[in-house]
Amino acid sequence: MRSGRWSVAALLLACSAGAALPPPSGRIEGKVTLLDGGRPRADASNVVVWVEATHGDERSGALQTMTSEHKRFTPRVVAVEAGRAVSFPNQDPIFHNVFSVSGDNRFDLGLYRSGRSKEKTFVSPGLVRVYCNIHPQMVGYVRVVDSSFSTVTGAGGVFSFDGVPAGARVVRAWCEAGGETSEPIVVRAREAATAALAFDVSAYKPQPHKNKYGQDYPPPPPDEDRY
Repeated sequence: MRSGRWSVAALLLACSAGAALPPPSGRIEGKVTLLDGGRPRADASNVVVWVEATHGDERSGALQTMTSEHKRFTPRVVAVEAGRAVSFPNQDPIFHNVFSVSGDNRFDLGLYRSGRSKEKTFVSPGLVRVYCNIHPQMVGYVRVVDSSFSTVTGAGGVFSFDGVPAGARVVRAWCEAGGETSEPIVVRAREAATAALAFDVSAYKPQPHKNKYGQDYPPPPPDEDRY
């Protein structure tokens, strides 16, 4: 989500101005593998990877967005640093609600129409399950992390972080079908450290969820397309 290396010119300028040099930093790169029946899946997307309790010289990232579109949350998974917000625009021609009952990060943005957008700031690190109170098929995940180094994988499962402060670090990863895993790693200045993370997703089966009142969703009404 972020990278930050001072250029040679910036270093020379800092030295000439008597400014403090940036702390030594290196690169972390790696790959996530999803194992299904012992074989790697071709698609290893939507895995959140972050460097535990690690912060750079500036807070990370543009505003993250999870859009209600075609009665789905897109993207399905976003990662955000604790204390930052996620935007939830509604791009469908119908009303949607966005809510979560996940611990300290619970919220309810209410019902809002097409073209509107609302935001929620997430304070506590952890997993936030996001739903719509009208459409039970709408499921999303916000992984709130105590780190300015985080990303969500694409189909290839690869990830990288530049400008990671040197030292002993822990690379963590979470995916919907496999839970959480981690790998300790040592980052050395101006070097690349490699992490390989794997999940066994063979036993995963999606589970139904309740609405925001803790009840089962009612059957869809005849005019469902209005809402």
